[in-house]
Amino acid sequence: MSTSIIRGKYVICEAGVESQVSRVISDGAVFQRDGIIEAVGAYAEIKAVHHADEELGGPSYVVIPGLVNAHHHGRGVSTFQNGCIDDCLETWILSGWGRRPYDHYLMSLYTAIQMIESGTTTTMYNHAQTPAKGLADDVSEVLRGFSAAGMRTAFSVYFRSRNRVVYKDDDRFMSGLPSDLAGSLRHFLSAVDLSEDEYFSVFQDLHWKYANDHDSRVTVLLSPSNVQWVSDDFLLRTKEEASRTNSAIHIHLAESLYQKEYGVRTWGHSPVEHLDTLGFLGPEVSCAHSVWLTEQDIDIMARTGATACHNPSSNLRLKNGISPVNSMLGKGVNVALGTDSTAINDDDDMIQEMRLAAKLHRQPGMSNPALDSHQTLRLATANAARPTSFQGKIGAIEKGRFADLVLLDLDAMTEPYTDPGINVVDTLLYRGKASHVDTVIIQGEVVVRGGTFIKMDKAEVLREIREQFSRPIEEQALEAQKLAQGLTPFVEEFYKDWGKTDVLPYYGYNSRI
Repeated sequence: MSTSIIRGKYVICEAGVESQVSRVISDGAVFQRDGIIEAVGAYAEIKAVHHADEELGGPSYVVIPGLVNAHHHGRGVSTFQNGCIDDCLETWILSGWGRRPYDHYLMSLYTAIQMIESGTTTTMYNHAQTPAKGLADDVSEVLRGFSAAGMRTAFSVYFRSRNRVVYKDDDRFMSGLPSDLAGSLRHFLSAVDLSEDEYFSVFQDLHWKYANDHDSRVTVLLSPSNVQWVSDDFLLRTKEEASRTNSAIHIHLAESLYQKEYGVRTWGHSPVEHLDTLGFLGPEVSCAHSVWLTEQDIDIMARTGATACHNPSSNLRLKNGISPVNSMLGKGVNVALGTDSTAINDDDDMIQEMRLAAKLHRQPGMSNPALDSHQTLRLATANAARPTSFQGKIGAIEKGRFADLVLLDLDAMTEPYTDPGINVVDTLLYRGKASHVDTVIIQGEVVVRGGTFIKMDKAEVLREIREQFSRPIEEQALEAQKLAQGLTPFVEEFYKDWGKTDVLPYYGYNSRI
């Protein structure tokens, strides 16, 4: 049996229990046994009662719950590093088609190490759809990579079966293309075709593999990619399967203005309203991005208990705008935070993502809302835990939960001077950096010590990735890049009359008048 005491000058047990209030113990400690927290309290009391194999931290550290990345695609070597310059989402997706083939194990391992080093202990990983023939093997390698890193993973494979180039039927779109380009596109799309039955078979195999292991670091979610990319029948089948297996659902939703307009053009109302008419939304559903929402959409999400997964860096990089987080929180929507593997520095640094979110949602004017530090930390802990199926086991530091903990160097954060009256949560959000992460513990296991990932040699992982990418660019990648370049003008032409309607923004940052 393995035991440890984790001590901090401050132990932030739960963030944002109220606005500008978190549960914090000064000179506190946590006692864990075999990965489960058994006691939390004053250090002197914990030390007097519990005898541990190891003591970590001390009076110069702050202890926080492990951070949760609520939306992630695990690209490892980023799309930018693969030659895809940020653009509008709808054309940027095309450029990603030319990404080079890669080792799923190494990429998952690398992205997990990056997240863990910046204090993330759980990720909601959404895997790209691949052909049925190789999908099971790809999934196995991805999960092997996360397991090797020790990371807790809420795993899903997304399903996409239509409107895959523009928001129009694939065959109808291809009918307007030159014959050679249409032929290449048809061949490319057929190579990643996956039937609904094949998709649900993969899900069921994974679900039953992990469902009965209460100590597992993996949960399995269902994932229709987005409302415009799947049929209503698929959405309803997903809802039924989630109910039957008691599983959560993760979906992209209202990410771009074009996706919102697709809803209006197709159903006469927003994508969120469409999901509501289907009875699809509920507390088991999390919606990545949720940028282009109406007031009615926010009311629907609050009423149904759905979670909005906010990805500020990604939404800024891909010209999608700013999610109305203050309005959602004001109406009681559960808002979580994620990086979408497109963080501001391509490094999946959740501490930096929290800081960006906190600063982005500070609306001008004394009476306007501003996201405070306590709320922001909650977005990346308790709120983000809810859609993972680990709810009640992670996201806070309390008895009975998994011992997923992060120790940060408080002295380094406050150097050379910080007013002693400043709340420690504010200090973390204003001053904290990934470089201040000293120790990371996942289910009682120390995976970062002294700021260094210790489960394996990170330099060796990078060497292997570097070696793989030093080979000549593969022919299939070159062909896909050529296809994307050929399609881009037609995609831009398709959307030329979209997005022309006047918008009334939630946030006003400046004025031309």
